[in-house]
Amino acid sequence: MAAGAPRPPFSWYVYAGAEGRAVARNIFLDGNSFRDSRSVDKHNFVAAFQLGIALRYGPFGISYAQNFLSPEFEGQKSYSNYGSIRASYRF
Repeated sequence: MAAGAPRPPFSWYVYAGAEGRAVARNIFLDGNSFRDSRSVDKHNFVAAFQLGIALRYGPFGISYAQNFLSPEFEGQKSYSNYGSIRASYRF
């Protein structure tokens, strides 16, 4: 498409992403920072993956993403898995 050419009214795309995280401290897993409290043994390196699709019609857009996170602590049996929906409007 040439610069300045009108955009088609409908468009779509799929996407994927991956990232790695190094976690020094997670208060939800490590417990209280200032006194003894409950905690679990955590993984210091975790991975996250995302797959999604986006649809756009004129200024309106909607997208869906499925997210996967590797286990964050010892004893966690599988990946965390959740979906998210986003609606948008371009001004």
